[in-house]
Amino acid sequence: MASRFSPGDLLTLGAASITGGALAASLAWAHMHAFRVVYGDVCGSDAGLLTHCPACYAAAALLALGLASLALAQAAHRRPLPARA
Repeated sequence: MASRFSPGDLLTLGAASITGGALAASLAWAHMHAFRVVYGDVCGSDAGLLTHCPACYAAAALLALGLASLALAQAAHRRPLPARA
């Protein structure tokens, strides 16, 4: 089964996802420190009463998507696509 995405598309997706993940991680970091004054330790503390914020989950998901996209781009770059008839 041939991929519908070129290695360049996957590189772009990977770079954009990693950039978005880094931005979400910085928002999560700011969130944790801003609310620490009011609530104490926010993310993942207090036996589930104050769970992780959406920025934490977004950071992890976007970074994983970016790394997977870059790995697929590398695999597609190493394997030549079949010629179309």
